[in-house]
Amino acid sequence: MKKGFVYFCLFFSTSLMAQTIEDAMKINTSGVLAQRLRMTIVAENLANLMTLKDEETGLPYQKKYVVLQTGGMHGVQVKGIERSTEPFGRYFDPAVPQSDEDGYFYLPNTNMPNEMIVLKHSEAMFDANINAFKLSKAMYQTAVDLLK
Repeated sequence: MKKGFVYFCLFFSTSLMAQTIEDAMKINTSGVLAQRLRMTIVAENLANLMTLKDEETGLPYQKKYVVLQTGGMHGVQVKGIERSTEPFGRYFDPAVPQSDEDGYFYLPNTNMPNEMIVLKHSEAMFDANINAFKLSKAMYQTAVDLLK
């Protein structure tokens, strides 16, 4: 059996199919990196859950999320990191220094339960990509052993 004839098919929910073991490893690596970025953004969102004024925008912290797209035979690619356009929570308390002239202050549009769901999903996808990479590596090693 020649090395070039070793093919491996790996299906994702996006109907992405690897033609070789090397392609599968690249796809899995891109998935691991994308999910790691998603987990980093979720951690940032949770850390800023009570940030009433973002220094970049002057507004309360806006939830961030990662936009992913398929990259053909390169797996998944990060298209960008976007800010949520959901409305901020509005509360009346004129004693709060961040209150406006009407006595209202605004809280970030980050929701802890939703962030935890995204985190668990990202963690599961991260683990799935790691396991698929390990399987691809084992298949590659088996093919090399067969060539000996």
